[in-house]
Amino acid sequence: MDEENSENSSIELTQTSYGTSNGKASEANEELHQLDITVSGASDKDVEATDLEASDDGVSSESEGENGKNKKRETWDNKFQFVLSLIGYAVGLGNVWRFSYLCAKNGGSAFLFPYLIMLLLLGIPLFYLELTLGQGTRKGPVGAWKKVAPNLLGVGIAAAIVNSYICLYYNVIIAWVIYYFFSSFTAFLPWGNCFGHVVLGLNSTQRMDLLSNNTGLDWSSCFNSSSEYYWYNTALEASSDIAVAGVFNWRMLLCLMAAWVIIYLCLFKGIQSSGKIIYFTAIFPYVVLVCLFFRAVTLEGAGEGLKFLFLPDEGWSQKLFDPVVWLDAATQIFFSLGLSIGALVSLSSYSKPRNNALVDTVIVCLMNSGTSIFASIIVFSVVGFRALELGIEVSLVSEGPGLAFVIFGEALLRMPGSPFWALLFFVMLFTLGLDSQFATMEGVLTVLRDMKTFRKIRKELLVAIVCAVFFTVSIPFVLGNGVYLFTLFDQFAGSVPLLLIGFFEFIAVGWVYGVKRYFNTYAKAYHPYMIILWTVMWKFVGPLIMLVIFFSSVFREIKDPLKYTVYKNYEEVREGFPPWALFVGSVIIITSVSFIPLVLIVRLVWLKEARTQALDFFIGLKQDTIDLFHKIMRCYTKARGRWSPHEEDDTTALDYQGIHTPPELEGEVPTFSTHIQQ
Repeated sequence: MDEENSENSSIELTQTSYGTSNGKASEANEELHQLDITVSGASDKDVEATDLEASDDGVSSESEGENGKNKKRETWDNKFQFVLSLIGYAVGLGNVWRFSYLCAKNGGSAFLFPYLIMLLLLGIPLFYLELTLGQGTRKGPVGAWKKVAPNLLGVGIAAAIVNSYICLYYNVIIAWVIYYFFSSFTAFLPWGNCFGHVVLGLNSTQRMDLLSNNTGLDWSSCFNSSSEYYWYNTALEASSDIAVAGVFNWRMLLCLMAAWVIIYLCLFKGIQSSGKIIYFTAIFPYVVLVCLFFRAVTLEGAGEGLKFLFLPDEGWSQKLFDPVVWLDAATQIFFSLGLSIGALVSLSSYSKPRNNALVDTVIVCLMNSGTSIFASIIVFSVVGFRALELGIEVSLVSEGPGLAFVIFGEALLRMPGSPFWALLFFVMLFTLGLDSQFATMEGVLTVLRDMKTFRKIRKELLVAIVCAVFFTVSIPFVLGNGVYLFTLFDQFAGSVPLLLIGFFEFIAVGWVYGVKRYFNTYAKAYHPYMIILWTVMWKFVGPLIMLVIFFSSVFREIKDPLKYTVYKNYEEVREGFPPWALFVGSVIIITSVSFIPLVLIVRLVWLKEARTQALDFFIGLKQDTIDLFHKIMRCYTKARGRWSPHEEDDTTALDYQGIHTPPELEGEVPTFSTHIQQ
């Protein structure tokens, strides 16, 4: 980088030095920039405003409007509203059905230990990273990663694409909930019927009369689980295979249309409208959960279900050494918090730059895990009641929609005043899903609003176009094989891409940009030891866990290929995906994560600046390795009792992560060219 650019524009220097590994060059530029502004008599507010308006793609609270004038970026009305939006996003349907299933699968309370460990080592660090990234850059995922690591711009693009995939199929769940909600406005819940006959509560004589008068039908599914029959045959009109489109479910199409209309009405004014609604949608589920809690724990047989949840089974000690248990715990933390899809970056981009993101992170992560445990108490109380009513052992063999609409639906049938509790339960599911859909859609819309091409479009029109496009593309989910396509998207879009994106997020901040530089620029460290903590978590612990999860997932899928649940002959059967479905799943993964290496290669080929940044990164990485070795040797020498205070002054290299800069390099901007000169 030449001297002329250094003298003329420190902002420009800051933009072109993002590829350095430890951030020393940019720190010098930023200090000079701050010094220049302060010397000129500017106030702190002027310094902040100048930093925020540094560039179109940088840390900016302004966005260019249609007439070329600056238009102030929206912000949350208050901190409470922002925290509620984060809680509403993180606490979703997975807290109700997936966590309970994993507890039952992995030894009950024995699962809680690895779950909480993964929360500390993976969930909180990555959640905090994404919050500070959006809050500091004031951009969506694409603009934020372009600011931090231009060569890894593909990370933001991949997150936005995965976010779009999730928006497509997640709203289908809300459509299912709407269908069940309106079906509950009856004196007797309809999933207590089978083939048009009421089968709940029939004694043996009544069953024989029903069978003798209606021969030729398989009544085993009706007597064992009429709710399962209703779910597949009446509500979904499901086909017998993923390759069979089946009938067009027009009732579910109307529910899907209603779901997208509701999303539009909540988002067409941006966070000005969704921020007001969040007060209800984030708080009301807890009101319903409390009501369901007191009703569930007072049900007969609830104690047996809670014993199944909290009392470890005989092999609980072996579960702690089972890698699959730790893998399930890590993936549950990762996916329940909604990491790596850009939604957190988008939500925090509307927060105030001086907000304490660490406090928000701790509150939301603890609320998310606490809600999962609290909801599992309700689930297993109901499962224990269901087991007593049917005369079977307590077990939880279903996860996902099957738990909510089949097992819970069947338990609701046996509660006094079942229609009331059913309405309350499905309203809770609706609000839980709505909050998560708000955030994922906001992630898509924020990316579009940050692009100059879409800034000229009115906000209301842009939201309408996006909702209309997503509704049209999601129509196949209401066909007979729609529930199987839902499983396909959920297993492929919500797994491998998120793991890879999370890994590269750690790499971009921990190794490319530099943790100390990141805190100096976008976050605020309240204690020097906090920088050391996040350095360890973001550079070593986080990436290592992500790699272990990724390769373990790949190995498990190779050993046991992905399967989906299909409804055949009035019973659920697990089958493997056909080759064409695996091809579609591969396309889902490739169309997202391929942008990470693709953008990197294109930039390295076409931009000299990108090549310089890459070389600076590897040179800095080498220097960091040498410095780390020197620190280890100094610690070893000190421990052996041969430490001399004069050795501190003999340091000729930059200290680890730029915490100490030697006098000969102070005020200089070391880049690839300076290394060559040396």
